[in-house]
Amino acid sequence: QKWRPFCLRFEGLVEDFNYGTLLRLDSRREYSEENTIFATRIQFFAIEIARNREGCNDHVYSRAREPTAQEEKS
Repeated sequence: QKWRPFCLRFEGLVEDFNYGTLLRLDSRREYSEENTIFATRIQFFAIEIARNREGCNDHVYSRAREPTAQEEKS
């Protein structure tokens, strides 16, 4: 109920704004049954943007930038 007015502001601006998507409860952990909820796409965007601004996803970026074992052999 609290999210509805926020979400409706994006109708027509964000494609499929109200479609469902999976959202991690704890951004430091992987997707799992215990760490995942169902949210609308615009809720996912809003939460992930806030997490990025607060640096909560920095570890994800760092991990993705680490060379893989295959790259290290080259």
